Amino acid sequence: MPAQPAATGHEVSVLGVSGLLTARARCCSPAPGDPIVGYVTRGRGVTIHRRDCPNVLRVADKERLIQVNWGQERRTYPVSVRIRAYDREGLMRDVSSLVANEGINMPSINATTKNSLAVLNLELGVTDISQLSRVLNRLEALPNVLEACRIRPG
Repeated sequence: MPAQPAATGHEVSVLGVSGLLTARARCCSPAPGDPIVGYVTRGRGVTIHRRDCPNVLRVADKERLIQVNWGQERRTYPVSVRIRAYDREGLMRDVSSLVANEGINMPSINATTKNSLAVLNLELGVTDISQLSRVLNRLEALPNVLEACRIRPG
């Protein structure tokens, strides 16, 4: 029963266990909202299947099936950020790579340059204030960046 990493934006909670490796089964591709069940694999954690998956219905070791539930969807909130930096080759690439590596969506970006000073206005989808603080600190640490801050309304 091949599996793929669970990358749905939803967490899967395994009854009575935390921190267990989970992966979605490729055979039935469960989606958030589907009735699901977990299959305890040998050495690969728990594979998540739809309850009506033919592979689950044929399982001989029924004791390896465990109750699992879709957890809460990972919510993000839009935050406006401004970066002021000396313009240089690769600045935009470095900013977008850093944001992507943090697992943050960047639905919009506006960049202007005047007298070798670049101003980038970004919208970021962050999960909480600690994630925002971490990404702002990392952005400020990029070469030639003078400031990375949240844009306050008003």
